[in-house]
Amino acid sequence: MQKEVTMQYTLLHTLVWLLPAFSTQELVSLSVSPDITAECGKPVTLICNASSSQRELSIKRMEWFQNRTSVCSVNEEGDIRNHAPSTRDSYCEYKHGQFSLTFKSAKPLDRGSYACKLQSSRGARHKVTKVELQECCGKAEGVWTKDRLTCIFRNVYPDGDVHWFNPSRNLSYGSVRRYTSKQVDEGGWLTIQSDLDLENLPGPNSCSLMSPTSGRYIASTLVLKPQSRSLDATQKQTDQSGSGVGSHRPMWTFLFSAVLLGATLN
Repeated sequence: MQKEVTMQYTLLHTLVWLLPAFSTQELVSLSVSPDITAECGKPVTLICNASSSQRELSIKRMEWFQNRTSVCSVNEEGDIRNHAPSTRDSYCEYKHGQFSLTFKSAKPLDRGSYACKLQSSRGARHKVTKVELQECCGKAEGVWTKDRLTCIFRNVYPDGDVHWFNPSRNLSYGSVRRYTSKQVDEGGWLTIQSDLDLENLPGPNSCSLMSPTSGRYIASTLVLKPQSRSLDATQKQTDQSGSGVGSHRPMWTFLFSAVLLGATLN
């Protein structure tokens, strides 16, 4: 009999502690944007929305965290504070229980886990979402000097391997010497530069950047001889003048280069 009374007391004591938690869950709810895979350089907005089954919900504080580091917060007066460095290029907005975090231009440093935390008159809540970034390359540039070929890929994410090509072979393998360097800027972007020793290589040459994540080429560029670039510029001026007279070599070079780039990207 005494054992049964003890069990009933324990059960009642447990319910006394659990009921407020259940009541709080019913009184206030919090929702956030689903996980996002953002496009490089495009704006991204995360939305955190607080609501209540009761008419009155007094929000004392809402706050966005990235990997446990505060990004921004809003107090009960609606005053917003941005805690992120100015280099993050982000801002927060609040209106009627909705607290949003926007990145003007998605970059590698914006990746991570984001938590929205709420303190209100109806209890506390938090929800988590994630931001990932698509593989990308912002710009590719090819330079031909008297002793080497150079390809530079800027704003790269997450990484890349440079492959060299010319009409007769893949230059990434074999005896042709090449050198690759990588640098990371404050935004988390990677710059990859590859130099190839010039050993009587016929043109046009090209280089392509392969993503280690997907195994596909995400950028390519031609590396033309300086005189070839001059011929291309001359041809453009001739075409614009409307004379209709000009060498067919630049056009052949353009068509061949287009086919070569298309083949590497595919």
